[in-house]
Amino acid sequence: PNQGQDRDGICRSWGQHHFETFDGIYFYFPGTCSYILAQDCHSATPEYTVWIHNSRACEGNVYSCPRALSLFFPNEEEIHISGYQVHQGGRRLSLPQTVGGVFIERLADYLLVKSVFGFSLAWDGGSGVYLKMSEEHQGTPCGLCGNFNHIAGDDLNTARGIRTDEPALFANSWTVDLPHERACPSVDLDFNGPCHSESDMDDAIEKCSALLFFPFLSCHENIDPNPFVASCVSDLCGTDDEETFCRALVEYTRACSHVGYPVREWRDSFPSCNDGCEESFVYRDCISCCPPTCTFEKECLGTNLHCLDGCYCPDGLILQNGTCIPASQCPCVYHGTSYVQGQVIQQGCSVCVCMGGVWNCTENNCTAECSVVGDVFVTTFDGRMFLQPGACQYVLAKSRGSTKFTVTLQYTTCEQQQVCIQSVTVVLDEDVNHQITLTREGEVIIGINPAPALPYADDAVEVNRLTSVFTQLKAGIGLRLHYDGQGGRVYLQLISQWRGQTLGLCGTFNGNLRDDFLSPAGMIEGTPQLHANAWKVSSACVAPVNLPIIDPCEMNQHNVYYASQCDVLLESVFTPCHGHISPISYQQQCRYQACRCGSSCLCTALAHYTYLCSKHGVDVNFRSHVSECGK
Repeated sequence: PNQGQDRDGICRSWGQHHFETFDGIYFYFPGTCSYILAQDCHSATPEYTVWIHNSRACEGNVYSCPRALSLFFPNEEEIHISGYQVHQGGRRLSLPQTVGGVFIERLADYLLVKSVFGFSLAWDGGSGVYLKMSEEHQGTPCGLCGNFNHIAGDDLNTARGIRTDEPALFANSWTVDLPHERACPSVDLDFNGPCHSESDMDDAIEKCSALLFFPFLSCHENIDPNPFVASCVSDLCGTDDEETFCRALVEYTRACSHVGYPVREWRDSFPSCNDGCEESFVYRDCISCCPPTCTFEKECLGTNLHCLDGCYCPDGLILQNGTCIPASQCPCVYHGTSYVQGQVIQQGCSVCVCMGGVWNCTENNCTAECSVVGDVFVTTFDGRMFLQPGACQYVLAKSRGSTKFTVTLQYTTCEQQQVCIQSVTVVLDEDVNHQITLTREGEVIIGINPAPALPYADDAVEVNRLTSVFTQLKAGIGLRLHYDGQGGRVYLQLISQWRGQTLGLCGTFNGNLRDDFLSPAGMIEGTPQLHANAWKVSSACVAPVNLPIIDPCEMNQHNVYYASQCDVLLESVFTPCHGHISPISYQQQCRYQACRCGSSCLCTALAHYTYLCSKHGVDVNFRSHVSECGK
């Protein structure tokens, strides 16, 4: 069958005993053991391994007998999934969670595992597991899902590489012997199917043939209904009740949703198949794998199923902390703290009211500031924070609809494979004589020549050393830039006449966080990485779009001590500032920085929060409390 229009492969297994390989071979296998469902067989260290644990003794409805999964990724302990619980190394993981290069979250009735390497998995919490692989994995998997080489005839290869037409011979060979469990019986090669009499089978075929007619016709050319008719017949021979019949229909419609051709309103034709949704949720047959959220910062990773089916918010409502709300009731966020509809804050010299997730601010004449801290954390003029992990050249801010100014950041890879800012360039009126570059090493370049000496001034700009740490650039158009090269800090300030007149990584400077990810084409990009990519100066530089953010504390264990020092932000020395700016997100940023590059980054992160406090008239001397930062 044609799996939608893309060349990605989907392998699925449902109701304990039903399997369909990446290349579309359906087989029934009544195994009661644990099996390798799919594994990367062409690497010395497999990129992924998925085990499926079938129910040891399943009496009755095949959908109600529990199954479980084990996932293995390089350098990670086993991830065990049963129901909607995820355990690793004996501890339960809270979701969403990033583990190595894999992101795990709960969405609607699914648990999703997304990766950066073209592998994604959806699990329905009970018996259904759905694996999607991108084209790059063609020919490399092995296991019950087959080899994904777009040839259906050679899928049943045993673990020893012998081709067979016997599902039991094939599937038994992929059994996993679990050391702490008693040996599990293999399935006889001439096993009996669940249908014991002709009449049972005829009754089941009559019911299950419903899949061949309306309302399912719309999906037939995308998903062949015949395997699902066969699996439905097997299910009904085992347990002939309405619930089992409905589940068999669900599996077909689910396969259709996963490839982006949902069967709309099919339950209208089967009134006894209720959707079981709780009060405020409705059944949706096409939920995006990255539905809109109040913050819009939904990482849309890798090869996702086109649609998910299940209970979710009605169209137009957004899921926020477990309840469905209209976008107009979204909280507003400022410097990492949430504020509800109608709350008022002082932002610089403006007063702002939260209206539907958007700050509505008085137009006072004051400067706004966009910052980059520790090379990678950007806070926009409107107070939205995100991580920019790419190593290209980006437009930090530019004047909208004119060439009055452009500020760019040039990134490079520095020690320990970290990205860092190599230089900051300000260009006025696209004039090379008014192009000033400040480098990480402290050089100042005017046009293409090093500046004679600081302070430097001409008719448009002044550059001077502000402190031992910061170089300052002031332009007559109402722009001021402070740059700390070694600490990877940039503070860009604009006066209020630029309000609503900027674009770039720093956003739109209009009080609305939700349009800060506006791209040059006028589209709002969905994730921080897409936003950053949209503002790359050269398309030749390739930055990854869908990397999950890997926690540097996992990569650099030796820096965890420095990360623990970030807790000082929550302690008494900073208490006078907590009422003005919540320290929580700054503590997380600080941990990220300290793990990334040790004590100097720890001190830079603490200095950034101290600087923000000083804008509220709170002076903190943290250096006397943190020995690593003693000056």
